[in-house]
Amino acid sequence: MEKLKHLMILVLCLGFTFTVLAGCSTDEDAAGNESAGQENEAVEVVTITAQAPSPETTRVDNLVRAAEMLNEELEKEGQNIRVEVETQMFEGSWEDYYRQFMLAFQSGKEPDIYVASHPNTGWLADGGYIQPLDELKESEAYADVYPVLWDAVTYKGHVWGAIQDTEARPVFYNKNILREMGWSEEEIESLPEKVKNGEFTLDDLLRVAEEAVSSGAAKYGILHRPVNGPDFQVMLYNFGGQLYDPEENKIVFDKEAVLKQLSFFHEIAQKNLIPEGLLSMEWSNIHSMVVNGEVLFYFGGIWNIYNWGQDDFHKELGKVDPEWVMENFGMMLYPAAEEGGQPITLSHPFAYFVSSNAEHKDLIVRLLEHVIHPDLQTIHNVETYHLPVTESAAEHPDYKANITLGDIAYMTEYTTFLPNHEGYEPYSNAVFKAIEAVQLGRQTPEEALEALEVQLKNDLRDQLTILE
Repeated sequence: MEKLKHLMILVLCLGFTFTVLAGCSTDEDAAGNESAGQENEAVEVVTITAQAPSPETTRVDNLVRAAEMLNEELEKEGQNIRVEVETQMFEGSWEDYYRQFMLAFQSGKEPDIYVASHPNTGWLADGGYIQPLDELKESEAYADVYPVLWDAVTYKGHVWGAIQDTEARPVFYNKNILREMGWSEEEIESLPEKVKNGEFTLDDLLRVAEEAVSSGAAKYGILHRPVNGPDFQVMLYNFGGQLYDPEENKIVFDKEAVLKQLSFFHEIAQKNLIPEGLLSMEWSNIHSMVVNGEVLFYFGGIWNIYNWGQDDFHKELGKVDPEWVMENFGMMLYPAAEEGGQPITLSHPFAYFVSSNAEHKDLIVRLLEHVIHPDLQTIHNVETYHLPVTESAAEHPDYKANITLGDIAYMTEYTTFLPNHEGYEPYSNAVFKAIEAVQLGRQTPEEALEALEVQLKNDLRDQLTILE
C-alpha cells in the first residue's frame, strides 16, 4: 500500500512537471513565432520594375542578380528592407518600344528602370521621362568605367543613364581571300596592328579590295549594312566630321566631311566593290555572303559572330562557331582616312535609365552600383558578344578566355558615339537617302549634298548648325 502511494505521488509529479514543461514550451514557441512575425512584418520589400527589349534577357536578369547582392548587403547593415526586381521583356520594333514607354509613362505604369540605347537620352531627358544619375560618376563602383563611355550618357551637362554595355563595329577581313592573293600569314595576322598604327589606311583598304575583285579572289571587295543604321556615320567621323555641337545643343551638318562621306560610298559602288542592289538586300543575304567567303572586307558588328552561330548561313557547315570565325576571319578598326591618322570604330552602348516617377532612388542607385560588378558584366558580355564597360570587367578571366572578345577589348579606346540629340533620327534618315542616291547612281555626291542640305534645313530648322 505504501509502495502504491509513492507510485501515485510520482505519477502526479511527472504529470505536473510535463504540464509545466509543455506549457513553457508552448509559451516559448508562441513568443518565438510572435517575434519572427514581428521581424517579418518589419521587413519592407521594395519592388523595382525593369524593362528591356528582346532578345538579350541578361540586361534585366543581371538586375535580379544585383538585387540578391544588394539584399545581402542590406542584411549585413541590419536594415529591415529588401529589394525585389520584376522584369519584363519587350517584343516588337524599336519604334513600338519607345512608343509604349511614353504611353505607359502617361498612365503612370512605366517601369522604374528602362533599358535603351544611348541616343535616346535626349528625348527621354527633354521630355522629363527620366531623372539624372550624376552620382554614379562619383561612385566607387563606376570609378573604372572607360572615360569615353560617359560621353554616351551625358546630355546638357548631366549623366542620365548607367552604362550597361558597349560593343564595337570592326571591319572583318577574310583571311582565306588574302592568302589566295599571296599574303603571308605574318602579313594577315599583323593587319589589325598596322591599322591601329595608321600604317594601313582607308586608301589601302580600297586598293586591296580592288585587287581582290580584279584577281578573282573575292566576288566583292566591301560589304556594309543594307539598311539605315549607325555604321554609316563611322565614315563621317573618319573624315574628321562633326555631328553634334554640345554647346549649342544642335545637330551639325558638316558639309566638307559629309561630301567625303558620300564620295566614299559613291566610289565603292562605282568601282563595283559592293553587290548591286545592296541597299535592298535582306540581312540573311549579307550574312550568307560573308560566311561563304564572297567578301573580303565586311563592315560589321562584333555581335555578328553570335548571328552566324544561330542560323545556317554557311552552305556546307550551316551554323558556324566562334572558333571557325576566328580561324577564317580577322577583325580590325576602320582604317584611318590618312596615313598616320587615328583609326576608329563606333559604339552604340545601352544604358539603364531611371523613370522620373520612380521612388526609392537611393535603392535604385545602389542596385545600379551592384549591376556593374565584373561578374555580372561578364555573364552578359560572353553570352551576347558585348564589350565590358569597366577596366576590371575587361580583366575578368572568363571574358579574357573568350576566343573572340578578349582580342578586341582595345577597340573601346578608339570608339565614337552618335549624338544624344533627338534631331539625330531625322538627320540619319536624310543622310541614308543621300547615300542611297549616290550608290544607285541617281545623284553625284555634290548633287546629293545639295539636296541633303535642303532636306535638313526643312526637317531640323533651328536645331541645325551648318559648317561650310
